[in-house]
Amino acid sequence: MLALTTAAAIAVMFVRAKWATSIPETAICSIGLIWAVMLLAGRKVQVAWVMGPLMGIGVLAAVQLGTGSTVHPWPTRMAALYWTGNLATFFVALQFLADREIRVRYMDWLVAFAGFAGIFCTIHAITSIGVIYWTFPEVWGSIPLFGPFLYVNQYAAFVELILPVALYGALTREKWARVGCVMVAAILFGSVLYGASRGGAGLTLLEIALVPLLTARRRGINRQQLVNTALVLAVAVLWVVVASGPDRLLAKISDASTYGGRMDFNRASLAMIKDRPIQGFGLWNWATVYPGYAVADDGLYVNQAHNDWAQWTAEGGIPLLALMLTVAVWAVPRAIRSGWGVGVMMVLIHCLWDYPIQRTGVALVFFTMLAAIAPYGRPKQREEEQVPEEDAFNISEAAPGTEKRL
Repeated sequence: MLALTTAAAIAVMFVRAKWATSIPETAICSIGLIWAVMLLAGRKVQVAWVMGPLMGIGVLAAVQLGTGSTVHPWPTRMAALYWTGNLATFFVALQFLADREIRVRYMDWLVAFAGFAGIFCTIHAITSIGVIYWTFPEVWGSIPLFGPFLYVNQYAAFVELILPVALYGALTREKWARVGCVMVAAILFGSVLYGASRGGAGLTLLEIALVPLLTARRRGINRQQLVNTALVLAVAVLWVVVASGPDRLLAKISDASTYGGRMDFNRASLAMIKDRPIQGFGLWNWATVYPGYAVADDGLYVNQAHNDWAQWTAEGGIPLLALMLTVAVWAVPRAIRSGWGVGVMMVLIHCLWDYPIQRTGVALVFFTMLAAIAPYGRPKQREEEQVPEEDAFNISEAAPGTEKRL
Protein backbone atom coordinates (compact mmCIF):
# COMPACT_ATOMS: atom_id res chain seq x y z
CA MET A 1 0.00 0.00 0.00
CA LEU A 2 2.87 2.38 0.75
CA ALA A 3 4.52 1.54 -2.56
CA LEU A 4 1.30 2.14 -4.50
CA THR A 5 0.69 5.42 -2.66
CA THR A 6 4.24 6.58 -3.41
CA ALA A 7 4.03 5.70 -7.12
CA ALA A 8 0.62 7.35 -7.48
CA ALA A 9 1.69 10.51 -5.63
CA ILE A 10 4.72 10.89 -7.91
CA ALA A 11 2.65 10.23 -11.04
CA VAL A 12 0.34 13.19 -10.30
CA MET A 13 2.90 15.64 -8.92
CA PHE A 14 2.29 17.94 -11.89
CA VAL A 15 -1.35 18.49 -10.87
CA ARG A 16 -1.86 21.74 -8.97
CA ALA A 17 -5.36 20.83 -7.75
CA LYS A 18 -5.65 19.96 -4.07
CA TRP A 19 -6.74 16.38 -4.70
CA ALA A 20 -3.26 15.49 -5.98
CA THR A 21 -1.90 15.90 -2.45
CA SER A 22 -5.07 15.21 -0.44
CA ILE A 23 -5.53 11.68 -1.78
CA PRO A 24 -1.96 10.48 -1.00
CA GLU A 25 -2.11 12.16 2.43
CA THR A 26 -5.45 10.49 3.13
CA ALA A 27 -4.11 7.13 1.96
CA ILE A 28 -0.98 7.21 4.12
CA CYS A 29 -2.89 8.42 7.17
CA SER A 30 -5.43 5.64 6.62
CA ILE A 31 -2.63 3.07 6.56
CA GLY A 32 -1.36 4.58 9.80
CA LEU A 33 -4.83 4.19 11.36
CA ILE A 34 -4.87 0.53 10.30
CA TRP A 35 -1.59 0.05 12.15
CA ALA A 36 -3.03 1.86 15.16
CA VAL A 37 -5.93 -0.61 15.25
CA MET A 38 -3.44 -3.49 15.00
CA LEU A 39 -1.54 -2.01 17.94
CA LEU A 40 -4.72 -2.02 20.01
CA ALA A 41 -4.96 -5.71 19.16
CA GLY A 42 -1.58 -6.28 20.78
CA ARG A 43 0.78 -6.19 17.82
CA LYS A 44 4.35 -5.16 18.61
CA VAL A 45 5.08 -1.57 17.63
CA GLN A 46 8.34 -0.16 16.31
CA VAL A 47 9.18 3.33 17.55
CA ALA A 48 12.02 5.81 17.16
CA TRP A 49 12.55 8.91 19.26
CA VAL A 50 12.76 11.09 16.13
CA MET A 51 8.98 10.70 15.94
CA GLY A 52 8.91 13.25 18.77
CA PRO A 53 10.27 16.19 16.73
CA LEU A 54 8.20 15.13 13.70
CA MET A 55 5.09 15.18 15.86
CA GLY A 56 6.26 18.48 17.36
CA ILE A 57 6.05 20.17 13.95
CA GLY A 58 2.35 19.36 13.72
CA VAL A 59 1.88 20.58 17.30
CA LEU A 60 3.67 23.82 16.39
CA ALA A 61 1.25 24.37 13.49
CA ALA A 62 -1.68 23.79 15.87
CA VAL A 63 -0.23 26.31 18.33
CA GLN A 64 0.18 28.91 15.58
CA LEU A 65 -3.43 28.39 14.54
CA GLY A 66 -4.72 28.42 18.11
CA THR A 67 -2.87 31.58 19.13
CA GLY A 68 -3.48 33.42 15.87
CA SER A 69 0.24 33.98 15.30
CA THR A 70 0.03 32.72 11.72
CA VAL A 71 -0.56 35.54 9.25
CA HIS A 72 -2.81 33.33 7.09
CA PRO A 73 -4.51 30.26 8.61
CA TRP A 74 -5.18 28.32 5.40
CA PRO A 75 -1.54 27.60 4.40
CA THR A 76 -0.77 26.62 8.00
CA ARG A 77 -3.68 24.16 8.01
CA MET A 78 -2.32 22.62 4.81
CA ALA A 79 1.15 22.46 6.36
CA ALA A 80 -0.30 20.65 9.39
CA LEU A 81 -1.81 18.03 7.06
CA TYR A 82 1.47 17.73 5.16
CA TRP A 83 3.53 17.12 8.31
CA THR A 84 0.92 14.72 9.68
CA GLY A 85 1.29 12.75 6.45
CA ASN A 86 5.08 12.79 6.83
CA LEU A 87 4.81 11.47 10.39
CA ALA A 88 2.39 8.75 9.21
CA THR A 89 4.76 7.79 6.40
CA PHE A 90 7.67 7.44 8.80
CA PHE A 91 5.58 5.45 11.31
CA VAL A 92 4.13 3.06 8.74
CA ALA A 93 7.47 2.47 7.01
CA LEU A 94 9.16 1.91 10.36
CA GLN A 95 6.77 -0.95 11.19
CA PHE A 96 7.77 -3.17 8.26
CA LEU A 97 11.23 -1.89 7.32
CA ALA A 98 12.49 -3.01 10.71
CA ASP A 99 12.44 -6.52 9.20
CA ARG A 100 15.68 -7.04 7.26
CA GLU A 101 14.23 -9.29 4.56
CA ILE A 102 11.32 -6.96 3.86
CA ARG A 103 13.69 -3.99 3.89
CA VAL A 104 15.77 -5.61 1.13
CA ARG A 105 12.70 -6.30 -1.01
CA TYR A 106 11.35 -2.78 -0.58
CA MET A 107 14.71 -1.21 -1.46
CA ASP A 108 14.81 -3.45 -4.55
CA TRP A 109 11.40 -2.12 -5.53
CA LEU A 110 12.56 1.48 -5.05
CA VAL A 111 15.61 0.87 -7.25
CA ALA A 112 13.50 -0.72 -9.99
CA PHE A 113 10.92 2.07 -9.78
CA ALA A 114 13.63 4.74 -9.93
CA GLY A 115 15.25 3.06 -12.93
CA PHE A 116 11.95 3.09 -14.81
CA ALA A 117 11.33 6.71 -13.75
CA GLY A 118 14.82 7.73 -14.90
CA ILE A 119 14.30 6.27 -18.39
CA PHE A 120 10.74 7.58 -18.72
CA CYS A 121 11.48 11.08 -17.42
CA THR A 122 14.55 11.52 -19.63
CA ILE A 123 12.66 10.45 -22.76
CA HIS A 124 9.80 12.71 -21.71
CA ALA A 125 12.11 15.71 -21.27
CA ILE A 126 13.61 15.16 -24.73
CA THR A 127 10.39 14.55 -26.64
CA SER A 128 7.65 16.47 -24.84
CA ILE A 129 8.77 20.00 -23.99
CA GLY A 130 5.99 21.98 -22.36
CA VAL A 131 3.47 19.10 -22.45
CA ILE A 132 3.12 16.62 -19.61
CA TYR A 133 2.61 12.97 -20.60
CA TRP A 134 2.41 14.20 -24.21
CA THR A 135 -1.16 15.30 -23.37
CA PHE A 136 -1.47 18.03 -20.75
CA PRO A 137 -0.12 21.50 -21.67
CA GLU A 138 1.98 23.10 -18.96
CA VAL A 139 2.13 26.85 -18.35
CA TRP A 140 5.89 26.74 -17.92
CA GLY A 141 6.17 26.68 -21.69
CA SER A 142 9.55 25.72 -23.15
CA ILE A 143 11.13 24.34 -19.96
CA PRO A 144 11.91 20.59 -20.31
CA LEU A 145 9.72 18.74 -17.83
CA PHE A 146 10.81 15.45 -16.30
CA GLY A 147 7.53 13.61 -16.56
CA PRO A 148 5.39 14.58 -13.56
CA PHE A 149 8.29 16.51 -11.96
CA LEU A 150 7.63 20.16 -12.76
CA TYR A 151 10.83 21.17 -10.99
CA VAL A 152 14.00 19.36 -11.97
CA ASN A 153 15.57 19.89 -8.53
CA GLN A 154 12.78 17.82 -6.98
CA TYR A 155 13.53 15.07 -9.50
CA ALA A 156 17.19 15.37 -8.50
CA ALA A 157 16.21 14.93 -4.82
CA PHE A 158 14.27 11.80 -5.75
CA VAL A 159 17.42 10.44 -7.44
CA GLU A 160 19.63 11.49 -4.52
CA LEU A 161 17.55 9.30 -2.22
CA ILE A 162 17.69 6.13 -4.33
CA LEU A 163 21.02 6.37 -6.18
CA PRO A 164 23.01 5.27 -3.08
CA VAL A 165 20.86 2.13 -2.80
CA ALA A 166 21.67 1.26 -6.43
CA LEU A 167 25.37 1.99 -5.87
CA TYR A 168 25.38 -0.22 -2.78
CA GLY A 169 23.75 -3.02 -4.75
CA ALA A 170 26.32 -2.60 -7.52
CA LEU A 171 29.01 -3.46 -4.97
CA THR A 172 27.32 -6.17 -2.92
CA ARG A 173 24.69 -8.04 -4.89
CA GLU A 174 25.04 -11.22 -6.91
CA LYS A 175 26.10 -11.13 -10.55
CA TRP A 176 22.97 -10.20 -12.52
CA ALA A 177 21.45 -8.10 -9.74
CA ARG A 178 24.77 -6.25 -9.59
CA VAL A 179 24.63 -5.52 -13.32
CA GLY A 180 21.10 -4.21 -12.96
CA CYS A 181 22.11 -1.92 -10.09
CA VAL A 182 25.04 -0.58 -12.14
CA MET A 183 22.76 0.26 -15.04
CA VAL A 184 20.15 1.92 -12.83
CA ALA A 185 22.86 4.00 -11.11
CA ALA A 186 24.21 5.14 -14.48
CA ILE A 187 20.73 6.00 -15.79
CA LEU A 188 19.86 8.00 -12.69
CA PHE A 189 23.11 9.97 -12.70
CA GLY A 190 22.88 10.68 -16.43
CA SER A 191 19.27 11.85 -16.11
CA VAL A 192 20.22 14.35 -13.39
CA LEU A 193 22.98 15.72 -15.63
CA TYR A 194 20.57 16.06 -18.53
CA GLY A 195 18.09 17.84 -16.27
CA ALA A 196 20.80 20.43 -15.49
CA SER A 197 20.21 20.51 -11.75
CA ARG A 198 23.42 22.06 -10.45
CA GLY A 199 22.93 21.02 -6.86
CA GLY A 200 21.64 17.60 -7.89
CA ALA A 201 24.62 16.97 -10.18
CA GLY A 202 27.10 17.88 -7.45
CA LEU A 203 25.39 15.82 -4.75
CA THR A 204 24.91 12.71 -6.92
CA LEU A 205 28.56 12.93 -7.98
CA LEU A 206 29.49 13.07 -4.30
CA GLU A 207 27.35 9.99 -3.69
CA ILE A 208 29.16 8.08 -6.44
CA ALA A 209 32.44 8.81 -4.69
CA LEU A 210 31.22 8.32 -1.11
CA VAL A 211 29.03 5.20 -1.21
CA PRO A 212 31.77 2.79 -2.45
CA LEU A 213 34.10 4.01 0.30
CA LEU A 214 31.48 3.56 3.02
CA THR A 215 30.48 0.18 1.63
CA ALA A 216 34.06 -1.10 1.50
CA ARG A 217 34.65 0.10 5.05
CA ARG A 218 31.52 -1.52 6.45
CA ARG A 219 31.39 -4.80 4.54
CA GLY A 220 35.07 -5.58 4.11
CA ILE A 221 34.83 -5.83 0.32
CA ASN A 222 38.14 -6.82 -1.21
CA ARG A 223 39.99 -4.25 -3.27
CA GLN A 224 39.72 -6.17 -6.55
CA GLN A 225 35.94 -6.39 -6.33
CA LEU A 226 35.75 -2.69 -5.52
CA VAL A 227 37.99 -1.76 -8.47
CA ASN A 228 36.13 -4.02 -10.92
CA THR A 229 32.72 -2.66 -9.95
CA ALA A 230 34.02 0.92 -9.99
CA LEU A 231 35.39 0.45 -13.53
CA VAL A 232 32.10 -0.98 -14.80
CA LEU A 233 30.17 1.82 -13.13
CA ALA A 234 32.55 4.44 -14.55
CA VAL A 235 32.09 3.10 -18.09
CA ALA A 236 28.29 3.00 -17.69
CA VAL A 237 28.15 6.51 -16.24
CA LEU A 238 30.45 7.85 -18.97
CA TRP A 239 28.24 6.30 -21.63
CA VAL A 240 25.11 7.89 -20.17
CA VAL A 241 26.85 11.26 -19.72
CA VAL A 242 27.98 11.27 -23.35
CA ALA A 243 24.51 10.29 -24.48
CA SER A 244 22.71 12.92 -22.40
CA GLY A 245 25.28 15.64 -22.86
CA PRO A 246 26.23 18.06 -20.07
CA ASP A 247 25.83 21.17 -22.24
CA ARG A 248 22.72 22.49 -20.51
CA LEU A 249 24.25 21.89 -17.09
CA LEU A 250 27.48 23.71 -17.98
CA ALA A 251 25.53 26.62 -19.46
CA LYS A 252 23.42 26.87 -16.31
CA ILE A 253 26.48 26.79 -14.04
CA SER A 254 28.11 29.60 -16.00
CA ASP A 255 24.97 31.78 -15.88
CA ALA A 256 25.67 34.04 -12.90
CA SER A 257 22.25 35.69 -13.10
CA THR A 258 20.53 32.58 -11.75
CA TYR A 259 22.32 32.93 -8.41
CA GLY A 260 21.20 36.48 -7.71
CA GLY A 261 17.56 35.59 -7.08
CA ARG A 262 18.41 33.08 -4.36
CA MET A 263 20.58 35.67 -2.59
CA ASP A 264 17.66 38.11 -2.62
CA PHE A 265 15.35 35.43 -1.18
CA ASN A 266 17.87 34.67 1.57
CA ARG A 267 18.14 38.33 2.53
CA ALA A 268 14.36 38.56 2.71
CA SER A 269 14.22 35.38 4.84
CA LEU A 270 16.79 36.77 7.27
CA ALA A 271 14.74 39.95 7.62
CA MET A 272 11.63 37.86 8.38
CA ILE A 273 13.52 35.87 11.01
CA LYS A 274 14.77 39.08 12.62
CA ASP A 275 11.22 40.41 12.94
CA ARG A 276 9.69 37.20 14.36
CA PRO A 277 12.50 34.98 15.66
CA ILE A 278 10.33 32.90 18.01
CA GLN A 279 6.78 32.66 16.72
CA GLY A 280 7.48 32.90 12.99
CA PHE A 281 4.90 33.95 10.43
CA GLY A 282 3.07 30.63 10.22
CA LEU A 283 3.96 27.38 8.46
CA TRP A 284 3.79 27.62 4.67
CA ASN A 285 3.34 31.40 4.81
CA TRP A 286 6.73 32.43 3.45
CA ALA A 287 5.25 33.27 0.04
CA THR A 288 2.45 35.24 1.71
CA VAL A 289 4.88 37.45 3.62
CA TYR A 290 7.69 37.70 1.06
CA PRO A 291 6.33 40.69 -0.96
CA GLY A 292 6.72 42.87 2.14
CA TYR A 293 10.38 41.91 2.45
CA ALA A 294 11.40 41.63 -1.19
CA VAL A 295 14.58 43.53 -2.06
CA ALA A 296 13.76 43.47 -5.79
CA ASP A 297 10.65 43.00 -7.92
CA ASP A 298 10.91 41.34 -11.32
CA GLY A 299 7.16 40.88 -11.64
CA LEU A 300 7.25 37.14 -11.00
CA TYR A 301 5.53 35.22 -8.21
CA VAL A 302 8.03 33.74 -5.74
CA ASN A 303 6.58 30.55 -4.26
CA GLN A 304 9.47 29.39 -2.03
CA ALA A 305 12.60 30.75 -0.37
CA HIS A 306 14.82 28.25 -2.22
CA ASN A 307 16.40 27.53 1.15
CA ASP A 308 14.26 25.28 3.31
CA TRP A 309 16.34 25.87 6.43
CA ALA A 310 15.82 29.63 6.18
CA GLN A 311 12.17 29.19 5.24
CA TRP A 312 11.49 26.81 8.15
CA THR A 313 12.96 29.39 10.54
CA ALA A 314 10.99 32.26 9.01
CA GLU A 315 7.73 30.30 9.15
CA GLY A 316 8.11 28.50 12.48
CA GLY A 317 10.76 30.55 14.23
CA ILE A 318 13.63 29.07 16.20
CA PRO A 319 11.37 26.23 17.53
CA LEU A 320 10.87 24.82 14.03
CA LEU A 321 14.56 25.22 13.23
CA ALA A 322 15.41 23.31 16.44
CA LEU A 323 12.99 20.50 15.54
CA MET A 324 14.45 20.10 12.04
CA LEU A 325 18.01 20.21 13.38
CA THR A 326 17.05 17.43 15.79
CA VAL A 327 15.79 15.33 12.88
CA ALA A 328 19.08 15.98 11.04
CA VAL A 329 21.19 15.07 14.08
CA TRP A 330 19.26 11.81 14.37
CA ALA A 331 19.43 11.00 10.65
CA VAL A 332 22.96 11.89 9.52
CA PRO A 333 24.94 9.35 11.62
CA ARG A 334 22.52 6.57 10.65
CA ALA A 335 22.73 7.54 6.98
CA ILE A 336 26.54 7.38 7.04
CA ARG A 337 26.61 4.17 9.05
CA SER A 338 24.30 2.40 6.59
CA GLY A 339 26.18 3.51 3.48
CA TRP A 340 23.14 3.08 1.23
CA GLY A 341 21.11 5.67 3.18
CA VAL A 342 23.34 8.69 2.58
CA GLY A 343 20.71 10.08 0.24
CA VAL A 344 18.80 11.29 3.30
CA MET A 345 21.84 13.36 4.31
CA MET A 346 22.27 14.69 0.76
CA VAL A 347 18.67 15.86 0.60
CA LEU A 348 19.06 17.68 3.93
CA ILE A 349 22.10 19.40 2.42
CA HIS A 350 20.12 20.13 -0.76
CA CYS A 351 17.59 21.94 1.46
CA LEU A 352 20.21 24.67 1.97
CA TRP A 353 19.56 26.06 -1.52
CA ASP A 354 16.27 24.55 -2.62
CA TYR A 355 12.98 23.00 -1.50
CA PRO A 356 13.38 19.34 -2.53
CA ILE A 357 10.80 17.69 -0.24
CA GLN A 358 7.97 20.23 -0.37
CA ARG A 359 5.91 18.01 -2.70
CA THR A 360 4.15 14.93 -1.36
CA GLY A 361 5.62 12.46 -3.86
CA VAL A 362 9.26 13.12 -2.95
CA ALA A 363 8.38 13.53 0.74
CA LEU A 364 6.96 9.99 0.78
CA VAL A 365 10.28 8.61 -0.47
CA PHE A 366 12.31 10.78 1.90
CA PHE A 367 10.45 9.76 5.07
CA THR A 368 10.38 6.13 3.97
CA MET A 369 14.17 6.21 3.64
CA LEU A 370 14.37 8.00 6.98
CA ALA A 371 12.54 5.05 8.53
CA ALA A 372 14.71 2.54 6.65
CA ILE A 373 17.92 3.79 8.29
CA ALA A 374 16.42 3.75 11.80
CA PRO A 375 18.08 0.39 12.77
CA TYR A 376 21.52 1.95 12.34
CA GLY A 377 21.36 3.95 15.54
CA ARG A 378 23.94 1.88 17.40
CA PRO A 379 27.24 0.28 16.40
CA LYS A 380 25.73 -3.13 17.14
CA GLN A 381 22.35 -4.30 15.86
CA ARG A 382 19.62 -5.22 18.24
CA GLU A 383 20.07 -8.63 19.84
CA GLU A 384 17.01 -10.14 18.21
CA GLU A 385 18.43 -9.50 14.71
CA GLN A 386 21.73 -11.32 15.40
CA VAL A 387 23.42 -9.83 12.34
CA PRO A 388 26.29 -7.36 11.92
CA GLU A 389 25.02 -3.88 11.12
CA GLU A 390 26.91 -3.75 7.83
CA ASP A 391 24.84 -6.68 6.55
CA ALA A 392 21.47 -5.41 7.67
CA PHE A 393 20.45 -4.18 4.23
CA ASN A 394 21.69 -6.95 1.97
CA ILE A 395 21.03 -10.44 3.31
CA SER A 396 21.44 -12.14 -0.06
CA GLU A 397 25.23 -12.12 0.05
CA ALA A 398 27.41 -11.93 3.16
CA ALA A 399 30.73 -10.13 3.27
CA PRO A 400 33.82 -12.34 3.21
CA GLY A 401 34.46 -13.94 6.58
CA THR A 402 31.02 -13.23 8.05
CA GLU A 403 29.37 -16.59 7.29
CA LYS A 404 30.01 -18.01 10.75
CA ARG A 405 28.77 -14.87 12.47
CA LEU A 406 25.60 -14.92 10.39
